[in-house]
Amino acid sequence: MGQVGFQQLVDAAGLAQAFPAPVLAEVDGYLAAPGVDDAALVDRTGLPFVTIDGPTTRDLDQAVHVEETGTGFRLRYAIADASYYVRPGTALFAEALRRGASFYLPGLSVPMLPRALSEGLISLGPDVDRRALVFDVSFDGRGTVTRFALERARVRSRAKLAFGDVAALIAADSPLAPNLRAVLRLGALRAHHPDRAAMVRYRRAETSVSLATDGTLVVDSAPRSPVEDANEQISILCNALGARWLAGGPPELVQPIYRVHEPPDPARVAGFERLVAAVAHLRGLPDDPWAYRRAADLGLGGYLEQLPTDGEPGRLARALHRQAMLLNGRSRFDAEPRPHFGVGEQVYSRFTAPMREIVGVQCHAQAIERMDGASPRTRDDDEAIRAQVIDAANHAKDVQRNLDHELDALIVAAVLGPDLARPLAERPRRTGTVVGFAPSKIYIVLDHPPIDVRATLFDQAKQHGGGWLIVADEGARLARKSDDLTIARLGDCVQVRATAPDAVVIADAVE
Repeated sequence: MGQVGFQQLVDAAGLAQAFPAPVLAEVDGYLAAPGVDDAALVDRTGLPFVTIDGPTTRDLDQAVHVEETGTGFRLRYAIADASYYVRPGTALFAEALRRGASFYLPGLSVPMLPRALSEGLISLGPDVDRRALVFDVSFDGRGTVTRFALERARVRSRAKLAFGDVAALIAADSPLAPNLRAVLRLGALRAHHPDRAAMVRYRRAETSVSLATDGTLVVDSAPRSPVEDANEQISILCNALGARWLAGGPPELVQPIYRVHEPPDPARVAGFERLVAAVAHLRGLPDDPWAYRRAADLGLGGYLEQLPTDGEPGRLARALHRQAMLLNGRSRFDAEPRPHFGVGEQVYSRFTAPMREIVGVQCHAQAIERMDGASPRTRDDDEAIRAQVIDAANHAKDVQRNLDHELDALIVAAVLGPDLARPLAERPRRTGTVVGFAPSKIYIVLDHPPIDVRATLFDQAKQHGGGWLIVADEGARLARKSDDLTIARLGDCVQVRATAPDAVVIADAVE
């Protein structure tokens, strides 16, 4: 697939990998005196925490322990205590603020904190004592929260697990199995709990990208595992509980940061409703489950959830999910406690990535100051720091978004590039789903790997006598203008051939 120049992307984004000498000097000081024996820490080293992440993860932010209590569950969610080491006024804080976040590409990362901290002293690795902010949450048998507390504690993880390890450990009845079973059961309850009813769950395949030993891209896909879903539910809950804790603090002491996500513009939702109606009419589909009406109690998330999952109806449903995703704006960090539409929470913060996001460091620090009832700074100073953190965090999101866009282009080129060595008629046909139309493009998601590709209407028109192609029926189909012949419909299964490193042409629709 060709050598990939990720370092050039990092350099173009202006991301520095080396840390200034004053930062490294502070790191050395913490390595010599890590503060893990702090008498103020609650000792939770007796709890068998484990970390559950991707197989290559080294900066281990969270460790989890869940036990079944007879009446429900008790969750302890330990999050690395980066705020102890990264404090305002230090070189470490200034550098973390300048970077805003860690940045990731296949085989390459640019950490927010020096690796001696992010992959060492702060990381919740196995069999070592670490500082953590622990969410202590009790639930009844339905998964409803009945009690919540925060504590600053000393913890010791028992194992570094990858997602794929969990099922095997449960099947072998490992000593870790009771914890892992409880994680899965609690995660399943939370996923279907009324608290989560407003969460919009979009169907999208998980694509993994790695580097082969020769430096080429390897693109693959696999369905999300149950433990990944459970991890997500626990993370969402703790971020929401943390946000409520911050929101409840006195304003002269606590300066919260929230992650906000505005609901879709009503005019765009009405356009989606018209699109769905056109799709149902064009295909002769029944109102149940296809017609979307905003007045329905289901809402957007409920509507998407009840669409079919399998076969060709499932293919069409995935295309409608993609169209629904386009209704969304971008989430951002803000000082005002407004809702996060995507996760269905009235207030939401970002506690779960403190080694990888400056906003996580600040959320932890503010939560701890509320716990302590005091801040070492004035309110004006804290508000100034909050404004700087919000700016840095939002800028970092923009930088990662741009990196992801560049990476997506490299992935498409890595998949389609080898096809171009053959004449067009001999190039492999790849099956995919039409997920949208624009005035000049057709958007398609391949089945394997599930990546986005595009076909230009100009190239597609060549396949149909050079006729003028138009998007018709509220975006439900592409047609030839001269005779209204349907070329492709939203949700169609199609076969495509590569025409360029970043483009395809539809060869056939698959009936």
